[in-house]
Amino acid sequence: MVREFQAIVMAGGRGSRMTELTAGRPKCLLPIGNKPMVWYPLQLLERTGIKDTILVVVEHIKSDVQMALEPCGLKIRLDIVSIPAAEDWGTADTLRFLSDRIKSDVLIVSCDMITDMSLYPVLDVFRKHSAGIVALFFHPQPSDIASVTPGPKTKQKPERDLVGLDTETSRLVFLASISDFDDTVSMPRRLLRKHPHISMFSQLTDAHLYVIRKWVIDYLAYEKSFSTLKGEMISYIIKKQSSRLNTARKDDDINTSLDGDKKDLFHFAQEDTLVHMIRELSNYNDHTGDMKPTYHGDPVRCYAFLAPLDKFGIRTNTVAMYCDINRKIKERWESVTGGCQLVPLHPTSDIKSTQMDDSCVVGEHSSIAEKTSIKSCNIGAHCHIEPKVRLTNCILMNGVKIREGCVLSNCVLCDEVEVCKNSELKDCLVGSHHTVAAEGKLSPESLRIDLNGIPTELIIILRELDV
Repeated sequence: MVREFQAIVMAGGRGSRMTELTAGRPKCLLPIGNKPMVWYPLQLLERTGIKDTILVVVEHIKSDVQMALEPCGLKIRLDIVSIPAAEDWGTADTLRFLSDRIKSDVLIVSCDMITDMSLYPVLDVFRKHSAGIVALFFHPQPSDIASVTPGPKTKQKPERDLVGLDTETSRLVFLASISDFDDTVSMPRRLLRKHPHISMFSQLTDAHLYVIRKWVIDYLAYEKSFSTLKGEMISYIIKKQSSRLNTARKDDDINTSLDGDKKDLFHFAQEDTLVHMIRELSNYNDHTGDMKPTYHGDPVRCYAFLAPLDKFGIRTNTVAMYCDINRKIKERWESVTGGCQLVPLHPTSDIKSTQMDDSCVVGEHSSIAEKTSIKSCNIGAHCHIEPKVRLTNCILMNGVKIREGCVLSNCVLCDEVEVCKNSELKDCLVGSHHTVAAEGKLSPESLRIDLNGIPTELIIILRELDV
């Protein structure tokens, strides 16, 4: 069991990069293989030995989250904490809100992370170096299926970070968004002298999994200017570890800063005197070829853990990634759940089709008529599919009705969608509670999405292509 960490799962995000899906259902409850998205990181924490966790959600969905997780069989104890929906809080704001509940070092996980790697190596880096922060990064994942993302094309560029690592020590020495720079990136000479072996990465995926020392939370509660965790607070602390002030100082010097009575970061980063003495007397050093003290005498130390190349890990924070993981979830089920049993065809469902391939997943109390062809589809609960229907590479959420004679290819249908007779949809994303008129032949060019999730009678709501 992992006793020294408090786990926090962040599930209060609005899914701003996948509003087509989250207009009718919270992001953390979007189905992946007929399990709510938030189930995957919770199950990962349970396998790691975490016995209880704080689950952060917005206040109006707290009961929905409780109901969705009850039948999932999780043994981990959940303390579901709600945050105000009206407040546009970042992760740092949320941690500040939780600071009174945090009594030890914390393990922060996003609700949209799915991986097959163990968390023990990440925790061991934190323990080994008595780090202030350890961040997990994934290498880019190869796409097995060259498939078009349902819905309109988007002009939004994916977020990318510049990540600088000391290749000898895995010290995280630089972290910033690529969008913050034009053509060049300036590196302080002091940083290059201190860490002469730096590798820069631009394609890594930030897993949004952080192991954070308790003093960082205390500083965050004290310094209220930070709103986001990665973009503001962690970037600030990474810069501070390279500053001239990041050296062991006497207690009487550390109690005040240049601003007078205001405490600085290094006041909170003081180490236990005995730990410091033991480190100075040991033979261990994280650098060679000089007479500088262990860790250069830095009380603030940030590290990165790069997941092995053979490990799978993604963030399901876009429509494209959501569709991709649903296509792969049955194939990767055993590895990402640690061998948890998968029930691909729920026993309460009435399935009469003889043309359903082995890659399909069907939820509870759904009915699929005979004379239907269903290939590579994820079908939710309480769905109804009539005869002479062909579904290929589709995701159906709960309560979807597909009437006779319809043909759908590479589509996502949100909750309670109805597709009337003899309609043909290709590469479409249909918002919740909408009805597709009969005899329609629709593609993304003629469809719109209502980002507010307001139902419009007898109209598919999709965004126009390239708008």
